[in-house]
Amino acid sequence: MVRVIIIARPPNFEQIIKVFPDADKPGVLFAFNDSIYNPSGVTIPHALLAHEGIHLIRQRTGETAESWWGKYLTDAEFRYREELLAHVAEYKAQLHGLDRNYKAKLLQATAMRLIAPLYNYVPPRTLSAALRDLRQELNR
Repeated sequence: MVRVIIIARPPNFEQIIKVFPDADKPGVLFAFNDSIYNPSGVTIPHALLAHEGIHLIRQRTGETAESWWGKYLTDAEFRYREELLAHVAEYKAQLHGLDRNYKAKLLQATAMRLIAPLYNYVPPRTLSAALRDLRQELNR
């Protein structure tokens, strides 16, 4: 799925940074077209590759990467839904061999990342709503 991981900013970074001021922090990744952009050159865990892979798939589903990013940057509901799907994939990628208690902790941590300030949701999302939405998506 991922053709290449590029240690650089994505082509639309100037648009991204206007909406997400924290996007230039170390470890922030970007999916664009068929590549993952890793500006800080960090090692990317398998779970985050799964997360970014969902964004790459979604960018090819009936639209271009440019049009997907246009919606992602301007529509908080679209952004939340896209992040929900990506965070579900990230969660699932970490489940192998975990006991029930650790899975519950992992779900909580995933929900916290889903509502992180980085995503600049307006209005902000709550932890309880994120947990509910993650559970619903996992039960599909």
